[in-house]
Amino acid sequence: MESIEHYHPEFVKGYAAQESACTCLACRHAQPGFPYVSIRLKNQQRESLNLACETAARQALLNPEAFVLHTEPKPAESETVLDAWHEALNQHCINLAIHPALTLEGRLYAIGVLLSKAQQYRDQGEQEPALLSAMAEQLADLAEKGVLAQQFALLPAIPEHQVAALKEMGAIRLNLDVPMAEKMAMALKLSELAILSPSRLAERHQAMAAQWQAITLFDEQPWILTNALIYQLYHQVFPGIACDNYGEAFLALARDFFCIKMLCAIRSADNHQLTAEEAAMLVSAFEAWKQQHPFPPKGDTTADYSLLCGLSLL
Repeated sequence: MESIEHYHPEFVKGYAAQESACTCLACRHAQPGFPYVSIRLKNQQRESLNLACETAARQALLNPEAFVLHTEPKPAESETVLDAWHEALNQHCINLAIHPALTLEGRLYAIGVLLSKAQQYRDQGEQEPALLSAMAEQLADLAEKGVLAQQFALLPAIPEHQVAALKEMGAIRLNLDVPMAEKMAMALKLSELAILSPSRLAERHQAMAAQWQAITLFDEQPWILTNALIYQLYHQVFPGIACDNYGEAFLALARDFFCIKMLCAIRSADNHQLTAEEAAMLVSAFEAWKQQHPFPPKGDTTADYSLLCGLSLL
């Protein structure tokens, strides 16, 4: 039987090496085997963790070496093939996600540009991985020269999309392992977003965006959000093994990071300096809620429009 590559990221190994089992809220009610996840394909296998487990989230986000990959050969256990086009697209997205010349938002922007071009190629029936490699190389070069950052800065603001995304956050309910008073305060602040008028939501977004900018944690430990991005790309085999609407996939990714940033802003309000452990807790709780309440895809929109909406959330 032909061997395939079997990937074990450092964060999975770190979790497995723990001496005691996790007792977080998700693990207390989980099925056997949680939070381990195996993404089995005919031509590769990826080991991962479900970040609804708070300990798994800490392992994935707080370790700068979390995504160092350990590989070994093993027999294939699936007939689902990751075709060369989507394998290349996934890898180029990951490469852009770790580009040292770009900020988190710049990396997401670069991924959006790559997906836009990839969608054009796909719609024209052109799916040669070399086309993606050439485009990714151009984007990396533009990043090095500072051109991508300049282009990103020139993106027009579309406040309506940000206000709509903030209003959707009013449905989020986080099961946080914190004192009841803190849990209720977060729940009330989120619930309020569902009932505010558009003008009040726009004001609230401005205040939350300013609060986000005041958080120093992610300047001091930039790998936290970088790891959160790499995790999504790796775990989902982004934009998806059978994805045909790259704009919709990008919108979902951008919306996730919009929500994470706003949740961090809420938690860090009232002169509270966000800690790394709190950031991991918020990402974990959001992931757990999202798995039970996924955002519905906007299936009646074009890939280009979804991509534009995603860019507007950066």
